[in-house]
Amino acid sequence: MSDHLPQELLAENLSRLPVKSLLKCRCVSKTWSSLITDPSFIAQHLKKTAARNSGLLFFRYSTREFVWPFKENVRYLLYPDESFPANPVEELDCPFKGIKRLANIVGSCNGVFCLSYDVYGKYTERASLWNPSVRKIVNIPCPIFTFTSYGPYIPSLGFGFDSTTDDYKLVRIVCSHFNYGEIRPFVEIYSLRSRGWRKVDNNLQYVITARSTSAFLNGACHWVATKRGYGHGVCDAIVSFSLGEEVFGEMEVPDCLVKKYQFVDVAVFDGSLLLAASFKFSGESCFTVWMMKEYGVPGSWTKLFDIPDFESHLKWIRKLVAFRQSGKVLLAKLFGQLVFYDPKTEEIFDTKIRGNALSFYLDTFVESLVLLNEANEFTELEASEDNGTNEILEEVASSSNSLIVIDEANGESKEEAQGQSISSQ
Repeated sequence: MSDHLPQELLAENLSRLPVKSLLKCRCVSKTWSSLITDPSFIAQHLKKTAARNSGLLFFRYSTREFVWPFKENVRYLLYPDESFPANPVEELDCPFKGIKRLANIVGSCNGVFCLSYDVYGKYTERASLWNPSVRKIVNIPCPIFTFTSYGPYIPSLGFGFDSTTDDYKLVRIVCSHFNYGEIRPFVEIYSLRSRGWRKVDNNLQYVITARSTSAFLNGACHWVATKRGYGHGVCDAIVSFSLGEEVFGEMEVPDCLVKKYQFVDVAVFDGSLLLAASFKFSGESCFTVWMMKEYGVPGSWTKLFDIPDFESHLKWIRKLVAFRQSGKVLLAKLFGQLVFYDPKTEEIFDTKIRGNALSFYLDTFVESLVLLNEANEFTELEASEDNGTNEILEEVASSSNSLIVIDEANGESKEEAQGQSISSQ
């Protein structure tokens, strides 16, 4: 009888259901299956999902074994927003069983995560798109340009959604850090719609800072960049790349951050760009966070908080993991301690979670049907190809370069840690 319902009414009703229910509904009839897998319905469902908060947080972290072959133990968990970091409701299957290293989360859009496995360009770069809601993996082929003939290089990646073409894109920028004056940066884009890479002509005047995180906002990917390939985390500007127009732009950063800090990460919170800087070249282990209140306007940079070097209980902050709507900040210490920090009271609260400092990732979980019609391309056979990377694991203490994605979940958190209360003042 349901097959006799008007198609528009049926689509409207089904679009309100969660993904797990829709996956089961495909078995009701060919009509329902055809509707649910239709790209226009997938977009309609996503629009409704994005409008309402799932109430869930996606959390990833890893620990490393200290014996050969130094396997990474990675966990992907879903938490109720109000109870994090206690009481996870589900542990997601690791998308890459058998791989011993931690996959870098380049970014996420509409419930799709882009994961990469590059470590300083020392072996073949691979990446995938993963939607845990529909349990689909789409492999991204190896890039066209390897750059190996020019010596050491570090590729920088950015992931986002191009609303002008309804396409998911991965941007790859390759710079030579030793011959920048002679060798121009190489830029290429992978398109999910075309399923291939293509070169993009560019006028990029900067070198993307080594191991820079990326942040997607207003249809563009953003990275921290420097005018010369000097230092591990030197910051001269923010470089942007519009996925629709496929052109680069640049933004000034606060003067106090320019060439002062070893690590500078770019992030997004509440629709604004953030810069989080740690460990001054002078030896101080201070940590500072700035927000660009008006996009593209350098004069709108505002300091949110500082953690000075002399505060011993706040020392060694390495990474900003997430801002919470309660005002508290989730931070990772250099040696793997995950803590909450209240900028108003300057109090710090231990979550009792330990892991690789760069592996911590927290974001609002978005259910979607994106990739539903794609073949699940990852196989256990491909996982076994990881055997050749053990030498790199010995050389690189941490292969994670997790993108800082800031939690934009609505509502105050009760914030009760595992076995320890976290005050909300």
